[in-house]
Amino acid sequence: MSIEIVTNILQRYNKLEEWVQNLPRLEYAIAVGLASCLGVLVISLFLREITIVNAGAMGIVSTLVYYAFDPR
Repeated sequence: MSIEIVTNILQRYNKLEEWVQNLPRLEYAIAVGLASCLGVLVISLFLREITIVNAGAMGIVSTLVYYAFDPR
């Protein structure tokens, strides 16, 4: 990988991180829950053991926990 590609990737990551950090509390919690749910679904494709219900439950629990305990 060239230095320019790595620099471009890092700049985009930093912009995304800044955008996420500036989200309101509820929107941040929903984003974390959605990312959690999608992550579990992707892993379940490889493991073939986790169901959509488990992924949905993980997303809901993550959303509730981040909303309840986010210090912002």
